[in-house]
Parts: sequence; structure tokens; C-alpha cells
Amino acid sequence: MEETIYISLKRHIRLDQRCISFFDVADVQASEYMLPVLEKIVVKKVPPIAGNIVVVTILEVIDAMKEVLPDAQAVIAGDTEAIVSLQSAEVPSPLWKVIFVWILLFTGAALTIMNFHEDVSMQKVHIMLYEIITGEKVEKPLMLQIPYSIGLGLGMILFFNRLWQKRLNEEPGPLDLEMFKYEEDINGYLAANEKEQK
Repeated sequence: MEETIYISLKRHIRLDQRCISFFDVADVQASEYMLPVLEKIVVKKVPPIAGNIVVVTILEVIDAMKEVLPDAQAVIAGDTEAIVSLQSAEVPSPLWKVIFVWILLFTGAALTIMNFHEDVSMQKVHIMLYEIITGEKVEKPLMLQIPYSIGLGLGMILFFNRLWQKRLNEEPGPLDLEMFKYEEDINGYLAANEKEQK
């Protein structure tokens, strides 16, 4: 009896071994008894000279499947190419690197904010606002500056929708969207580049 297997390739996969198996690159809908057979299928063995990024096409997946299950019928659902990034197991960065990057980013962000405030004369604006509200002129209107500084930090957290590794809500932030677009562009380029090389 001919068995139908529905295959959808994953868009981008990161692996730490150079042997790509069926379920590394594909999501499958098939009979329960076929899943252990599909699990053993090796789609591609990547030699070290091939580099660290490989494009696996749906045809390669179907060819590997047909070698083991010649009577099975494949139905393609979804992407036809999977981009595989081959990486060694991640080693956590040394603490000194994390501290250095944190200090660098913190200093850069602080200088950017200070230069912006100096550019738009924020000190004068605060002095003027304080004088309008209270009627007295003060050189350091801390009653305005302290809440403003706290609000600036909270506003950044809410805008980027992140507090350390956790999202504040389910909605992606602008940084998440930009990273997604960037990764999609990279994947599209890699897939197109692979086709040109063949």
C-alpha cells in the first residue's frame, strides 16, 4: 500500500554536527509506524571543506526518503529549502568579554543621550519648564530631571519590550522585527546564492 508523507522543511536550523538527518530539516505528518524509519534517514553528510552554511532542498530530502521508502508518496507543504548553519557547541563567553561589551554599550548609549540632550538644550528646557510651573528660577531643577531620567529608562524598556532575557508581553519589539527581517534577507541570499553555484 502506498503511504503518503507530508513534508515541510524548516526555514533555518543550527546544528553542531555535520551529518544532517531527516528530522533535523523537516517537519513531517505520517503514520506512527513510519516515524522511526524516517528518523534514521540521513539526508546529507557535509564535508568540512563545504563551509558552515548549507542549503538543503526538498528534492534532496525526498531523494533520501525514496532510498529507504521507495513506495512512499511525498506531499510538499511549506518551504522548499532549509538553511543549515553548522556550528560547534556554544561555549559561554568569558565574563571579562561580557563586562567589556556591557561597558562599551553603556558608555556609547550614555554619550549618545547626553549629546542629544546638549544638542537640544534640554537643561535650558527643564529650567524654563520649572520656572513656568513653580514661578521660581533654579539652575538644577531636580524635581523635573530625576523623573525625566527614570522615565527615559522605563520608556526604552517598554519600547524594546525587553527586560533582560524576558519579554514584557507577547508582541515582538522593534529589535525583534529588525533581527527577523535581517535573518530572512540572509536566508534568501544564501538560498539564491546556492542555486547560482549549482
